[in-house]
Amino acid sequence: MTTFRPPQATCTVRVFKAGLLSAMGHDLELRLTRFSLTVDGDRIQGDFDATSLEVVGAIKDGRLDPGALSAKDQRDILDNVRKAVFKGLRPEAVRFEAQGVEQTDEGLAGTGTLTIPPRRHDLDFEVHRAGGKATCEVVLHQPDWGISPFKAPLGVLKIQPDLRVRVEVPWA
Repeated sequence: MTTFRPPQATCTVRVFKAGLLSAMGHDLELRLTRFSLTVDGDRIQGDFDATSLEVVGAIKDGRLDPGALSAKDQRDILDNVRKAVFKGLRPEAVRFEAQGVEQTDEGLAGTGTLTIPPRRHDLDFEVHRAGGKATCEVVLHQPDWGISPFKAPLGVLKIQPDLRVRVEVPWA
């Protein structure tokens, strides 16, 4: 059994803008600072505290730009996430569980259950190994978990319903 936690492991969330005035907004990368991921044979369990999100930076032309947002912008983003996005949910208790994970030529594959209380859904995933790391990236459709994607007043700026979650751990 092996358990991974920050800083050796990372969990990032990328959100993408939409709407009439989307050119004024930013695509964003956020990072969870509290989580654990345990691999035990063909079982994987992850516990994620989504209240530990922090803003890494804006994404411009597909590349991360950590200096593009002011400290106030970062605080405003996190306030919006806590007050609007997670409203009525228990983001500190996000859990992923998978059993019967299969080894593939590239890494691992399987189906697990992601719970963002009070909802849970099955999720197919693949883990790819390269360069001493194992990486899994999944697309989450926020409404499946009862999450209303953020939108500014009058809906002129909003976040797309699909976001990308990427988990990376060392793999010897």
